[in-house]
Amino acid sequence: MHVDSPRSFDHLRTVDGYKCATFQETALRLKLLEEDNAVDLCLAEAYFRHQIPSSDSKSRELIVRSVEQSLEAMGKSFRDFGLQHLNDFQDEEFRRTKDIIDALDAPIPQDCIDARNTLNQAQQDAFDSIIDHVLKGKPGAFFIDGPGGTGKTFQYNSLYEEVRLMNKIVLPTATSGIAASNIPSGRTAQSRFKIPIDSDASLACDVPKQGSLACLIKETSLIIWDEASMARKENVESLDMLLRDLCDENALFGGKLVVFGGDFRSTSLKMSGQEKIPTFLRFLLSLGNGELQIGENDLVKLPMQIVHPSEVTSDPIAELTAIAFPEIDVRRSAPGNFTTTAILTPLNEDVDVINATLIDKFPGESVMYRTFVTVLDDNSAIYPPKFIHTLYQAE
Repeated sequence: MHVDSPRSFDHLRTVDGYKCATFQETALRLKLLEEDNAVDLCLAEAYFRHQIPSSDSKSRELIVRSVEQSLEAMGKSFRDFGLQHLNDFQDEEFRRTKDIIDALDAPIPQDCIDARNTLNQAQQDAFDSIIDHVLKGKPGAFFIDGPGGTGKTFQYNSLYEEVRLMNKIVLPTATSGIAASNIPSGRTAQSRFKIPIDSDASLACDVPKQGSLACLIKETSLIIWDEASMARKENVESLDMLLRDLCDENALFGGKLVVFGGDFRSTSLKMSGQEKIPTFLRFLLSLGNGELQIGENDLVKLPMQIVHPSEVTSDPIAELTAIAFPEIDVRRSAPGNFTTTAILTPLNEDVDVINATLIDKFPGESVMYRTFVTVLDDNSAIYPPKFIHTLYQAE
């Protein structure tokens, strides 16, 4: 702050003949600073804009909802500040949040409408049973099991169409983003229900009980979770805890209707020779149906047709890569080889070792591309990048 020829500190704090109490007030009057009460001014303006002489309570609800949305964007709620009583003034009509309206206004794709009339008998039986629960408001948990290509996504689309035509809410989710994109309005389960990444630290979902997402879940008639067989059991437990906390603590999944889907047989192996594929598929179906073991912890013997013997003294990684991609060793690899063949392993640690082995065999120099890793909706920076880099989701 600059004043020409100041005579005293009082002179420094005098603006247009008015002596300010503090230097901060002086700087504000001289337009050297901007006031930091923009939020207060905004809410005051909103109050007067929406104020109607006969509906003061409505104005209060609008202001409370505006503040609540700002807190939710920062990962907080009224409860964090001891102000949960402010939600007591909201009536049921006002609780129909924007999320609920968006869910009810979501379009129904034509292929979902077409799928409803082309179900086979098994799909129709499952469809009728689930829709009966929706119509009667009955709680339940279903699991749609079937190998890939048997029409599970087709079933989800039919259920989505039928429930949406009833003007009810469906929350379609999936374990992976690719599977979620195959269902209308689909999202990953972790994104939709704010399931924690570090399940060892906590199973609780970051969903405030008075927030808009909580209101949406309470109004939901059907929850779909595709590829649930790929999810960790702690993720399913987190969903159960969330629904019990929001709806009914004594009922499974809070008394909501939940449809899981997936295929516990979804694995694949590198096999040389097309004649081995039918043998492997029959083995995979029998394994998934529990026909190859008597007890839960029994060992399963693999058919020799799908096993490649290996010498104890040999390098298993080098031997595996040589079988899967023999062209690399003779420097004749083509991009098409990597679109038709893959090596699958249950641990990401092994993936890194196999990838490093293959990259070392590629001609030319290797190039490293770095990524910027963040967690969606982590407004409080709970998960630093260093922690995220330590995660191995496949373990």
